[in-house]
Amino acid sequence: MSNNQNSKKEKFTQPEKKSKAPLIGGVIVLGIAIIAGSFFLGNKGSDGDQYAVATLGQTFDYSGSPLPQVETPPVQAANGKVVVTTLSELKEKKFIYTQYQVNHKTIPLTAIALPDGKAIVAVSICEPCNSDSFRIEGTKLVCNACNTTWALDSFKGLSGGCQAYPPDRLIYTQNGDNLEVDQGILDAWKPRV
Repeated sequence: MSNNQNSKKEKFTQPEKKSKAPLIGGVIVLGIAIIAGSFFLGNKGSDGDQYAVATLGQTFDYSGSPLPQVETPPVQAANGKVVVTTLSELKEKKFIYTQYQVNHKTIPLTAIALPDGKAIVAVSICEPCNSDSFRIEGTKLVCNACNTTWALDSFKGLSGGCQAYPPDRLIYTQNGDNLEVDQGILDAWKPRV
């Protein structure tokens, strides 16, 4: 066979060499998607950081006897902010219960010194059973009415009938010693069930 015929025969019998550009492009796109996904999912996992902005400068151990909420006087709004508690009071009492009252509406609030030393502010309601009273048992937050339990560090449901409705954590700011919630957030708050 002549060289010309061999070359034509090879075109039909040998696999065609394909460009690797689409493969390389696909690998690059996949790599970018993985990096972006891990960034967004990684931030979603640290969701608690937006709720626990203040630190108390020490850790807390709640093993032993259950810790009940300590009731403090009701709070009011001033200049668009509601001071739920102060860091010093929370450091001393560890688990505070108060109420925000406006226009015939009362919203029970709680502030909790978490075991790792961060502070959480939340609406103090187990909405399905309508209880506003809780206790801390070790690493768990427990509803006093239905005994539903949540992980204290994440508010993830552990047991009981109301697991999907832990106290509704609120975004707050630290202003000096004060833990403040925007009045608009509280005025607009509605039960999830």
